[in-house]
Amino acid sequence: MPDVLALPLAQAELALGKAGYRCEVRRTQPRYRRHQVEGGMPAEYVVNQRMLDNHIVVLTTVIRYRKEVLQDGFRNQ
Repeated sequence: MPDVLALPLAQAELALGKAGYRCEVRRTQPRYRRHQVEGGMPAEYVVNQRMLDNHIVVLTTVIRYRKEVLQDGFRNQ
């Protein structure tokens, strides 16, 4: 089973799928940031992975809010 800890969820699901595993996702969110940060973009990362029977992997994720990237001094829209 590939190690997908700390990867963005989409990359983790792709890597596990290529290796022949199915994924179940359990989402969490930090208590101190229940709402989106102003100007922030949500990014979902894997913080735990656990193997079940029949090639099923349970991924626990957390949503982090990252500041939007500026290009040429302007906010990308």
